Order: sequence, then structure tokens, then C-alpha cells
Amino acid sequence: MPRPKLVSDAEVLDATHAAMLRLGPDRFTLSDVATAVGLSRAALIQRFTDKRTLHVKTMERSTQEVRDYFVAAPRDRGIIPLWAMLRDLIAGMGTGEGFSGYLLLAWSDLTDPELSRLARERNEMVRGAIYERLPDGAGRADAAALIQAVIQGSCMIWLVERQGGLAAYTEAETRKLIERLYPDERLE
Repeated sequence: MPRPKLVSDAEVLDATHAAMLRLGPDRFTLSDVATAVGLSRAALIQRFTDKRTLHVKTMERSTQEVRDYFVAAPRDRGIIPLWAMLRDLIAGMGTGEGFSGYLLLAWSDLTDPELSRLARERNEMVRGAIYERLPDGAGRADAAALIQAVIQGSCMIWLVERQGGLAAYTEAETRKLIERLYPDERLE
């Protein structure tokens, strides 16, 4: 009979995510994760096989969290519901503390086909959620892509220029774009 798990898979994946953000996906080790959750390295290998599997499972869970978020999010169409969703998403970025670790995760998304597939899926979900909430009209797909690009581009600019907190900066830049795209709408 197998022994009961004293540490859940979710706890292991949380520790893996934290280690990848702190050390980078290439530098974190199974020992880092094992120590963080109080398991032996051997027990971690028995459950997750190797470092790559642990990395992929962590990103699969992240992708599922994005899916779950959008399934639960209101689907009302219009600039006001779109803005409410975007503000909620952007607020999740926080002040940006530790955000540079996400760049290292993005790099690993480029170099591994399975991680790249998951990253594309997350991107498509965000763009699709924006599109779904935009009002009908010509250029709706272009507007969704542009809004997503401004959000992602704002994050990159913020990393270099550090103007206030990440979420505040990204929200302000996104607001400017939406006000230009939809000048007849009041966001608040």
C-alpha cells in the first residue's frame, strides 16, 4: 500500500513556481523544490520524474488557472465590462516585485515546444476574452490584438523604466489606448 502524501501536488507546484521565479527555470533544482516543501529529492523524483516534468506541470496548472478565470468571468459585452475585466487582470500583476522572473519563464516558453504551446494557449485566451467583450464592429479582432499588445508592451517598458507599480503603469497605458479607440465611452 502506498504511503499517504504529506505534501500535496499543489504545494509542490507552488514551490516550483516560486523557485522558477526566484532562480529562473534553468537554475532551479529539484533539491530547491524538495527543500521548500520538506520532501526528499528522491520522493520528488518518484512523484514527478524530473525537473522538466515538474516545470511543464507547473505551467499546465498556470494555463488551467487562466482557463478557470475566464470561465468564471462575466461575459458581458461592451467597453465598461471589458474595462472591468482588464482592470482585474492587470491588478493581478501587483507592484511588479519579482516580475523579472517571468521574463525567464517566457524565455523557456520559446525554447520548449510543449511550454510554447501552453504560452500560446494563454495568449489566445486573453486575446479571445478581450475580443469577446468588445462591442461589435469592424476591426474588433485588430482592437483585441492591439489592447493585448499594449498590456504586454507596457510590462516590458515598465521593466526598463520602473514608473510606479507595474499594475498602475499598465492600467494607465491600457486606459489611454481604450480611450483613443473608443472616445465616446466613459470608463468610469
